Amino acid sequence: MIDSRGRLFGRINLFDAAIVGFAIVLIPIAYGTFLLFRTPKPIITSVRRVEITKEERRVGGPGLTVKLKVQGTGLRPLLRAFIDDVPAIGFVFENPNSADVLVGAVPPGPHDLILYDGAQEVARSAHTVTVQPAPPPRLRIVGTIIGLDRSTADSLATGQNGIVQLGPVRPDLRRLRVGAGEIDLPIEGAWARDAVIRAGCDPDPNAGECSVGGRTLSATPPPVVTIAGPSATINVAVSEVLPDAAPREALVRVRFHGSAELLDLIKGDDRDLLLDQRAATVADVGRRQGNSGETVIDATLRLGADAIQDGWRYRGRVIKPGEMFTLSTARYVVTGSILGISVSEHAAPKGEGQ
Repeated sequence: MIDSRGRLFGRINLFDAAIVGFAIVLIPIAYGTFLLFRTPKPIITSVRRVEITKEERRVGGPGLTVKLKVQGTGLRPLLRAFIDDVPAIGFVFENPNSADVLVGAVPPGPHDLILYDGAQEVARSAHTVTVQPAPPPRLRIVGTIIGLDRSTADSLATGQNGIVQLGPVRPDLRRLRVGAGEIDLPIEGAWARDAVIRAGCDPDPNAGECSVGGRTLSATPPPVVTIAGPSATINVAVSEVLPDAAPREALVRVRFHGSAELLDLIKGDDRDLLLDQRAATVADVGRRQGNSGETVIDATLRLGADAIQDGWRYRGRVIKPGEMFTLSTARYVVTGSILGISVSEHAAPKGEGQ
């Protein structure tokens, strides 16, 4: 009890002491329970860019551009991710120490990764998301620049619009196919030039595809694509595509069978109908009789070969012994069987303008 001067007098009974002691014991227990069962605050320790899987591309849609691997502690499934003030497409929880963040269109440059629990910011990693525009894959388009007036056709030159090779000016003809037949229709007042053009693929979230000017190159029939340049815009009717990497010089031995009249047309220096430096050229011609008396030509062709995972390609076709090879020139077309191939360590010689 307390007297009139504020002094405590009397004795604390046993019951009061028990209550005080019990309360003192409960304090560390309660604090320990709080520490044990409280939701830990998320902490981001690292952020790195990783490859996007095909499934993630399918789910994320065309807007998915970047995938981030986030590592730290206290991560949980219901968090939301933002890149600065732009919400991420998705936050994919793996475990309390790892998650993936799927990012849409974000301007190039450094950005903060921010995690929210509801409306409350719970973690931030400053300037750890750096978006750099990835250089698009590049290739070479082999085709015809169409729809030109005469002055534009005459003024075209290598170096413009990515042009690396140009054929002569000729009338613009459009091929019309009806059933099994086809004709070339002249376009009044229009001119064309065959060309090889170096181009970059449009940004495309679909792996394995390449579009130029919004047109998919793998379309059937091959598309007409628009390529803009600093001084002009050209329309190109695509006939085939080639890698942009320099090919390797190769010697390919091919055995051609056929009538003597046809094989007599094969001469040294005959060139495949291709403007690019890869074009096969007849380097050597050897004539002999086959086992059944027919004429056989064993020709050596010099060409530019493109490396693939398990061999070599020429104009998109595998070249190795046993495969068929077609040589198409301005005077004839012959098909034979490849006997052997020898690939140099050196790049194929570059053509004019390359």
